[in-house]
Amino acid sequence: MTNDRLNAPLSSTLSTSSSLVEARFIPRQYEPNYAYPLLVLLHARGGDEDQLVRAMPALSWRNYVGLGLRGPEPVIKRDQLAGFDWGRDFELQDRAGLRSRPRRSEAEIVRRAFFDPEPDDLDRLEDGVFAAIRKTRSLLHIHSERIFLVGCGEGAAVAYRFGLSYPERFAGVVAVNGWLPTGFPPLGRMKACRDLPLLVVHGAWNSKHPLSSARRDVAALRAGGLRVAFQSYPSTHRLNSQMLGDVDTWLMNHCTAQPSL
Repeated sequence: MTNDRLNAPLSSTLSTSSSLVEARFIPRQYEPNYAYPLLVLLHARGGDEDQLVRAMPALSWRNYVGLGLRGPEPVIKRDQLAGFDWGRDFELQDRAGLRSRPRRSEAEIVRRAFFDPEPDDLDRLEDGVFAAIRKTRSLLHIHSERIFLVGCGEGAAVAYRFGLSYPERFAGVVAVNGWLPTGFPPLGRMKACRDLPLLVVHGAWNSKHPLSSARRDVAALRAGGLRVAFQSYPSTHRLNSQMLGDVDTWLMNHCTAQPSL
């Protein structure tokens, strides 16, 4: 996969068959001459493209453009649609273990690599996310060096994966009540990732992903030399106003520390 997806032209064939459902938050009194930070909003399992867009006013009415994306996989409960998720690559380990995929033979892996023209699910997801960012940049005035990934729950695993895979493309990662994706080496680009700031905020009473597990994720990232700010709260797995206030402060501190365009 190439690293030029973020800046590819909108007509790029990368995105023709992999678009994601999008929702956008436009700041109050939008000023077209100002280059806004962009928050790429990645919802929790069972959410949709509007889940974090609805929280944007509580974060800030004026400071950011928000791009909410819908996960590609439907979540079905009791034979009814109950939202969406981001696929097996981002599930919690215990949940992923219940739905483990069959192992492919070595011959099948080679055949797919050389003869199967269809991209896999992760390739399609990456194409869709980068296409949505490019589209937003074509519609609104976005600061090219202030694009942040903000994920909640399973969406935080997506944010980790994208941010740590393409650290030069993003200004930072915010992980809310989330986890590092399984089967992914988070320090595969350790040297490049050392310039990528991360904020991890987590509820102390989160039963889906305990605080102790979040602390282990943070410790692993810090051991690799990454800059990780961490804060826990007396809350469960849900967003609250204190979390959003701290996220806003962190984002603005990193925005104002960078040179303007």
